[in-house]
Amino acid sequence: MDIGIAGWAIVRRFKDEQKPLALLDFPRVAKEEFGIYHLELNNLFMASKDESYCGEVAAATREAGVALWGMAVDGTGDLSLLDEAKRQESLANALAYFDIASWLGLKYFRVNTGGSAESGPDELAACIKSFRALAEEGARRGIKIATENHGGLATQPDNMIKLIQGVGLDTMASLPDYGNFDDSFRYEGMAKIMPYAVGVHAKWNKRDGGRIDIPRMVQITRDGGYDGPIFIEDGKGDDHRAVLQLKGALMACMPEYEDII
Repeated sequence: MDIGIAGWAIVRRFKDEQKPLALLDFPRVAKEEFGIYHLELNNLFMASKDESYCGEVAAATREAGVALWGMAVDGTGDLSLLDEAKRQESLANALAYFDIASWLGLKYFRVNTGGSAESGPDELAACIKSFRALAEEGARRGIKIATENHGGLATQPDNMIKLIQGVGLDTMASLPDYGNFDDSFRYEGMAKIMPYAVGVHAKWNKRDGGRIDIPRMVQITRDGGYDGPIFIEDGKGDDHRAVLQLKGALMACMPEYEDII
């Protein structure tokens, strides 16, 4: 395993009203400020969705000597809607990101399930239908589609398993987030969805102010068979310090870094 950084870890820099960080500078910041060489983007920070801009982002990444892995995509709509016309609109919005992912050279992109925590069988069936179409396109493109434990139908790990197994294609994946499950089933839920992971988000600050057990989470990640980058997504407070602190906590759990720490 290795350590990466998600753009969301420094979200306030991208949203700064006075001097926002340009996505084209993210690869340099990741390498020079944090010593991290694997990146996950977020669509909300893109200045454009056209091919030429994506080419500029890819070129800036190569120039910095880092690698793009995936993208968290938000704002495409609800893929669990029972209204067929609106579900198809959300699906079309998500499908459009395969071109963007291809231009950027990504391994995956993530869209959310939509729906609700109390989703019934009809919503689950609609969600499976949406993600099967995405996974089929992913198979044609060589790009995986992932969903995250990020609210809605995916609030419950068992729903995520039903979705992934219902789609039934290798291009359908999970993007487990250490911080997003309820504390009452956080670690058990992560163990359930980790075997399907194409990427992992690391947080250690709970919403109630406590700390997530990072050594336990890294072990769950390893036990689940995931060996790619763990993307730091926790940048509360001073994001420079927060990212470096969590990077240190992750390194301490990884034999890969024994010669460094």
